[in-house]
Amino acid sequence: MVVDSGLRDRKKARRHDDIVAAAIELFGRKGVDATTIADIAAACEVSAPTVFNYFGSKDGLLVAIIEDGTRRKRETGSLRPVLRDVPLIDVVVDLFSTISQETLDIASRRVWRYAEASVIRRPETELSARYRNTSRLLVDAIAARLGAYALRTRSGAEMDVRVLARMLHDLWMPCYLSLITEPQMTLADHDALVSARMQPFLACVFDDATLAAPAVAGMDADLTLFDGRITHAR
Repeated sequence: MVVDSGLRDRKKARRHDDIVAAAIELFGRKGVDATTIADIAAACEVSAPTVFNYFGSKDGLLVAIIEDGTRRKRETGSLRPVLRDVPLIDVVVDLFSTISQETLDIASRRVWRYAEASVIRRPETELSARYRNTSRLLVDAIAARLGAYALRTRSGAEMDVRVLARMLHDLWMPCYLSLITEPQMTLADHDALVSARMQPFLACVFDDATLAAPAVAGMDADLTLFDGRITHAR
């Protein structure tokens, strides 16, 4: 009985993954609106009711794509070393370049455009709620990365690293939206735009020594983008 139950669970997990993979491919190629549940079912050789039973709707599939992709990044993503002896702007651009690249690794620009638009058009849906939660977790991860550094302000006042993370996240968002809405925009173009937007803000807030090369604050933390761990380059 236990064996049968385990086998059923594995089959369900494989079918779940097959449906998600088919949805990712079709959403990326045709767009979310142009893809039907029947299209997804045909692509993975199951019935449309089976897809509905697993996910309920296309929005349910999008939730699975985003959350499954984030989980895989958390489980398999490589640890990125904290940068040392580089300007603060390089630290910030590298951070947001990594976020954008890993986002596009999870799903296509079309999927992220749909998700962003859904939050505005239909803020009450489960997809919008889950997407907002993903954004909050991202701010936490940004704060964890910035917390690896001793950041000194020009005024000498201590700055809440989560407030800083939220401010940088909000400065970055137009760059990210350009990346997912402009087909010809490359990651290098995105990074240049991030640098241009971030530099004036950083120059106003942080002292010259921090801008030139922020000191690493701790030695024992390990971090990835999606689970808050930081690794220090030796």
